[in-house]
Amino acid sequence: MAHKIITRTTTLLFLLAASFIFIQCNDRQDDRSPAFEDEREELKSSLEDLRDDIDERIDDLEARMDDADDDTAENLEAQRDELRNDRSDVDRAIEDVEDATEDTWHTIRTESEALYERVSSKLDEWGDRLENEYNN
Repeated sequence: MAHKIITRTTTLLFLLAASFIFIQCNDRQDDRSPAFEDEREELKSSLEDLRDDIDERIDDLEARMDDADDDTAENLEAQRDELRNDRSDVDRAIEDVEDATEDTWHTIRTESEALYERVSSKLDEWGDRLENEYNN
């Protein structure tokens, strides 16, 4: 009889402890600070805007390719392919930012901001170069 009581009590305590662990895992996002959420959403929004800029640039390059001679079209195609690679990198960064925790935030933020700077600088340089080379 005492054995049954000990077994039932142990089982009940085990289930109770497992329930608390499960609840804590599910509520993990609720533990995020508002400042962290704000930073995360701001960076995500900036990356999404960058992705939209890349999409516009790709569309522009494709329109220019239709009217370009063979050599120019090849150059524009190479630039488009590079932009598509950059867009994939930005998509991955957006996913990383969405999945970030406060523990991983510093690394993800640093990498995402560096990517943002690299790609946005490239877009600015290409925009200037396209204006100078293909509109003159």
